[in-house]
Amino acid sequence: MTEDYISGPAPMIQAICRDIGLTQTINHMLDWDETRCKLSPGQRVEAMIINCLMNRSALYQLPVFFEHMDVENMFGQGITPNDLNDHAMGRALDKIAAVGPEKVYGTVSLRVICEEDIDVGILHGDTTSVSVQGAYEEEEPVLNLTHGYSKDRRPDLKQFLYGVGTTADAVPVIGQVRDGNKSDGPWNYELISKLRKLLAVKETPPVYVADSSLVCRDNLKAMATDEISFISRFPGNFSLEKALKDRAWLEDHWHPVGNFSERKDAARYQIQSLEEELYGVQYRFIVAHSSKLDGRKARSIDRQLQEREDELDKQLQKLSDRTFACEPDAHEAWRHFEGKHKDRCFCLQYRIEELHRPKKRSKPGRPPKGYVPKMEQVYTIRAEFSRDQEAIDTWKSQASCFVLITNLFDQNEWSDRRILEEYKNQSKVEQHFRFMKDPKVTGPIYLKNSERVNALAYIFLLALLVYSIIQRRARRALQHETEPMYLAGRKWSHQPTGRRVLERFHQMRVIKLPDGTRVFPGNLKIPERVLRFLRVDADVYLNGPQPEQF
Repeated sequence: MTEDYISGPAPMIQAICRDIGLTQTINHMLDWDETRCKLSPGQRVEAMIINCLMNRSALYQLPVFFEHMDVENMFGQGITPNDLNDHAMGRALDKIAAVGPEKVYGTVSLRVICEEDIDVGILHGDTTSVSVQGAYEEEEPVLNLTHGYSKDRRPDLKQFLYGVGTTADAVPVIGQVRDGNKSDGPWNYELISKLRKLLAVKETPPVYVADSSLVCRDNLKAMATDEISFISRFPGNFSLEKALKDRAWLEDHWHPVGNFSERKDAARYQIQSLEEELYGVQYRFIVAHSSKLDGRKARSIDRQLQEREDELDKQLQKLSDRTFACEPDAHEAWRHFEGKHKDRCFCLQYRIEELHRPKKRSKPGRPPKGYVPKMEQVYTIRAEFSRDQEAIDTWKSQASCFVLITNLFDQNEWSDRRILEEYKNQSKVEQHFRFMKDPKVTGPIYLKNSERVNALAYIFLLALLVYSIIQRRARRALQHETEPMYLAGRKWSHQPTGRRVLERFHQMRVIKLPDGTRVFPGNLKIPERVLRFLRVDADVYLNGPQPEQF
């Protein structure tokens, strides 16, 4: 009987797992009985990673996910989709939990660094939260799934935290899962203390690039003690930050450095380098001015302008209702008002008007017949305001400035432009977070205890690691190609994302003949060029992956 299987990118993903040593490392680290297990722990992790990268479903739905795939070719003779059930996956998670998920990830990562010759000279670090649903009320949880600052904007849900350290070419060589209420500052401190040990494959630790949560007294002291070089955004809650901006605008020694993106509307930057002392230590500061104001800042400024305008209009109305006995009193009242409500973004103008009006009677009640009121002379203030567009433009221009801090002083190796460029590359971590938060990758999570949630969270990190290797191999291969890679939707690129590479394999199918021989359909267009980029042989679709022994 001929059987038709929809393979998609699954065999290719499995081949990458074997090629980087992921499967073998897990089998070597975990305690398992080969004689009693139909599937090795490494194979079960492969199955979960394949599921994550193709369109993740809950663990109990894995048999349905693999239903139309050639699982016997991928996982061994006699294996059926039903063998890839949630109980088998759960036992694999328990074994990973027993050894230590972070230890497993770290070991796999170190092997990948060596196998793929990954440069760890620069490391970008950041955290994000992942929300979960459920009670998770354990007395001594391995992972504290609790409420904390939600970067998902779901404060009603419990969460855990991901901390990721990514190389310059977007490989997550450090992956950590932490309690849901852990803040970025302490996470950075924890990472700093481990940085040398985690990346001991190099003589010197990498240059650490992080956001403003890195900059605090304890973290700066720790990096000085461990001799770790860093680049970070200088927080706005330091008075020095505003002083540095003011100094830069005053000195006006801006150096244009162009843009850092190929987009037509990309912002252009100009920068100034300054040195100042912080906590008794000299640091180098880069004041950067962007030609484009961040959308959120622009909206915030517009909102503040409107609020200030409404308040000024209200106060001027109150002032106009007052009268003064003499003109000097009116002028004095205006000087007091102007001093209290002076705003650089508004131009105030006023004039004093003289009024003649009936004087109020000293006695209450109706005035007598034929009463002629006495007249009095009083003064009132008539004022108006307008927006000072030049001042507003200056405000917006200064708001598009930000300050970087670093302890790298070698201008030859680390120019001002390179420091800014490396900080801009922090977006590579954020791109990984978008991948991690994609419901097709990480959701849903239906597990009963934090121990398995913790282990599964590291499976997601391993999936991210495999995804990044797929992307890295394709991009590095294309650096030596004149012709870009064809993508779905009739597009071409020299810098395809991992998702775009995976899409090239969605149509992959295999036919199993009655004699057990596997062949490709005659009309199938095999992406041989992409397979060459990934260093994977199309034979894995027909004769299975390489052996998984360590």
